[in-house]
Amino acid sequence: LEISFLQAARFSADAAHELKTPLTILQGQLNQALRSAPAGSEEQRTYADLLEEVQRLKSIVRKLLLLAQSDAGRLRLALEKVNLTQECAALCEDVPLLAPGLTLHADLAPQTCVMADPDLIRQVVQNLFSNATKYSREGGAIECRLRQEGDTVVFTLANTTECGAGLDRDRLFDRFFRGDPSHNRNVDGSGLGLSLAREISRAHGGELVLDNGETRDGWISFRLTLPAKIG
Repeated sequence: LEISFLQAARFSADAAHELKTPLTILQGQLNQALRSAPAGSEEQRTYADLLEEVQRLKSIVRKLLLLAQSDAGRLRLALEKVNLTQECAALCEDVPLLAPGLTLHADLAPQTCVMADPDLIRQVVQNLFSNATKYSREGGAIECRLRQEGDTVVFTLANTTECGAGLDRDRLFDRFFRGDPSHNRNVDGSGLGLSLAREISRAHGGELVLDNGETRDGWISFRLTLPAKIG
């Protein structure tokens, strides 16, 4: 079983790594074709659509590579002091732009810091905010709270949802699972974000879980915990 697991993890890492170069080349060629196409032409729109799909594939490949590294225990962290208050505040400023119809309530304790890889931990928080804006019901709300409790930083983010009781909460962190039952492409995503966010959190000595303490009907809440940066 251990050999099979290691082989599967190695295959995922190798496959993701091998896909990076051809996708980068394809992206470059499409960018060049897009610039050369007549403005407003059908040709230009086709290239733009293809470029969007290639960028989506590159995002999936990057996430698969990170997951494979995590599975193999080789996720590299470049740790430094990260002001999580500033990161969350910046994302809160983006919410009205991304989803003007949503109401945002933010309660962020000042100067709340963690020792983390800035790029990776930013990806975790961005994923939570992105999901909250994409999957919240129209005219709904988002609530986020950041606190330090002893030697632990706790960030919770809740949003209204249309799925309600139909949401398969047990599978939210499964790879390639998407919360919208139809799996339609109207909501962008690969179904890897939450799984990767949880693995990154664990690599930092923290955890990302569905907050079962949040019991309001029509809401879903996530709870991220990380070791605090003391001093």
